[in-house]
Amino acid sequence: MEWIQKANREQEAFNEILSFDEYLNIVERKPREQCRPTCKYLKDMFDHFGRDENGFFTLFLRSCNNSTAVYGQNRIEEQIYLNLQNFIEEGFNNKFLLLVGPNGSAKSSIVRKLMEGAEDYSKTDAGALYTFSWIFPIDSFVKGTLGLAASRQVKESILKSYAHLEDKDISSILTSDLRDHPLLLIPLEHRQKMLERLLGNNASDLEMIKKTYLYTSDICKRNRMIFDALLKSYQGDYAEVLKHIRVERFLISKRYSVGAVTIEPQLHVDLHMQQITMDKRLASLPPSLQSLNLFSVQGENVMANRGVLEFSDLLKRPLDAFKYLIMSMESKTINMQGILTELDIFFIGTSNEIHLSAFKQHPDFFSFRGRFNFIKVPYLLNADEEMKIYFEQLNAVKNKTIFEPQALEVLCLWAVMTRLRPSLSKNFKDKKLSEIAPTLNPLEKALLLARDLVPDRLDSEEKKILKVSIKDIAREFENENIYEGKFGVSPREIKQILYEVASKYRNISFVELLEFLTKFIERKNEYDFLNIAPQGDFTNPSRFIELLKDYELDIFDQHLRDSLSLVDDRSYENYIARYIQNITSLIKGEKIRSSITGRYEDVDMYFIKEFENNIKLRESPENFRSHMMTSLGAYSLDHPNKKIIYTDVFADIVRTLKESFREEQKKVIQNIAKNLVFYMDEIEDPEQKRNNALSENNRKEINNTLDNLQKKYRYSHLGALSLLNYLLKERY
Repeated sequence: MEWIQKANREQEAFNEILSFDEYLNIVERKPREQCRPTCKYLKDMFDHFGRDENGFFTLFLRSCNNSTAVYGQNRIEEQIYLNLQNFIEEGFNNKFLLLVGPNGSAKSSIVRKLMEGAEDYSKTDAGALYTFSWIFPIDSFVKGTLGLAASRQVKESILKSYAHLEDKDISSILTSDLRDHPLLLIPLEHRQKMLERLLGNNASDLEMIKKTYLYTSDICKRNRMIFDALLKSYQGDYAEVLKHIRVERFLISKRYSVGAVTIEPQLHVDLHMQQITMDKRLASLPPSLQSLNLFSVQGENVMANRGVLEFSDLLKRPLDAFKYLIMSMESKTINMQGILTELDIFFIGTSNEIHLSAFKQHPDFFSFRGRFNFIKVPYLLNADEEMKIYFEQLNAVKNKTIFEPQALEVLCLWAVMTRLRPSLSKNFKDKKLSEIAPTLNPLEKALLLARDLVPDRLDSEEKKILKVSIKDIAREFENENIYEGKFGVSPREIKQILYEVASKYRNISFVELLEFLTKFIERKNEYDFLNIAPQGDFTNPSRFIELLKDYELDIFDQHLRDSLSLVDDRSYENYIARYIQNITSLIKGEKIRSSITGRYEDVDMYFIKEFENNIKLRESPENFRSHMMTSLGAYSLDHPNKKIIYTDVFADIVRTLKESFREEQKKVIQNIAKNLVFYMDEIEDPEQKRNNALSENNRKEINNTLDNLQKKYRYSHLGALSLLNYLLKERY
């Protein structure tokens, strides 16, 4: 039972009960934290969790028990943050944020991370939230009456506040259904002066608070009725009224619908009222309150006040069920059976593209458009971010299935390729870019968006243009109706594919996945994206598989070569440095000082041409040399005072230079290919080792290669052997 003491200590801070005077002391110490509307509270929550090294909000990257992290939707998260900033400028949440996108694009997950963040933030000192209840002591607790009678026999109470009374001394408690802010109990004029004093040293905070309900509004009607009745009974003595106030800390909770509520697309209204005056449990209220016609307000809007209200699949509901939002967004109030109640809620909802398209045809759409901000949430176009979604799933099946390196990559690249459109020349202002972008095939485009990789077939100038234009290509269709990420395979379907593949194979490499996808793309009756007419290589799933096969074979081929027991002892750094030295002198028209003789000699044109032949130059030498010098200049500006490592700056040239080493490697690989059959026979039947033609040196060569593939690239032994066999059949 040791957990009890620990739990008590953890819960102690959240059971905070204060008198009104004690709460005002907190306000004096922390005016900025206690004087903020929900929009400011949520923005502070974003800032509390901060950003990662890439500048992305860590709020959405946190893994919690109820949800996984959200990857790749950084632009959507930034848009939500910017909307919160706009709401702060307005003083209230004056727009409904509607996240729109295809099914499975993480719309609900984004909202869930918002709610979870608000929950955790409300447990911190910086995120502490307070409301109040009305406390009424039993008659015998004070001498005479409670002081509610008109004659008022007891002028001075024996207590400064009833907030800390024990249950045995309390006759009744009335909570604040809307969790009204305690500061609203202070009369408007005096409250405004207090806020101006507290925030007077910060002009921006004061300007912000003057636009909020804390500066201009009042408590809800029920609390106002109680307050006025008590004030009248106490003959205008505010101190006596505030004795009945108990300020309480509350925590946001999605599970218990406190400040974080989701409205499902059900067919009932979101608010209703229940009369409580006749409730026998409240019969002990003072006579002056029993005469009031008090009501309890209930419903999702009430429970979400001072927090987040999500409308899940909003447009699946009948229009009349959410038409009140137009007025609520504009006036900050909601009409509950004739009672105007001011709300402090961050409204957010989700919808898919099909329902939004239908909604746009409705005559009332234009009424909503001014009060709604539509935020597109497409499927991811970054394969590396897509991969992060499935790591947890792969960990769940790792005991029964091994996913080899590149296995998940090929699936995520294929997924992104199903979501892309071919670039159109008319969409780019730059003439050269308008010529280059349409030549990209789906795989090249996916690699460009994920890793800034440009095709080797392009010359240096074209590569440079493409690299600086990645954002333009990524956002080419974002304002069109058929934007990239609106169609294609969804992450939910990718998860299902992973489960299906895991149930069929013990070891899964890109080979098994491509075999599965070859059959999967025949399910045209189940998946709409498989029925889209091909546009060249785009929206052409069978062509995707061909492109991916060649790409993944190239990668494994390189892994294999790197795992051979051969050493390339050439110094690429010196080789490139010598070339740079020669072309620099050539461009400047200068001679080169020999490091051996110390004399100044002519530029070595033979060496320059040899270098350019070795890298298989596809453009004019003059353009290439100029590009080399420009790249060096740009690198120096970006990395001041850093020594230039030519192999880092010109990594693509190094890859090309290494091609000449491939011929020597090819002979070794062909030798492995001849002996692999005998090697696999030995694995299947160890007795074959005696009679096999495989020499000890050849056996050692294969074993060393397989060991290196495991150590360097983390293939399993069986996976490395299987892929080696597949590569040799396909290419050698």
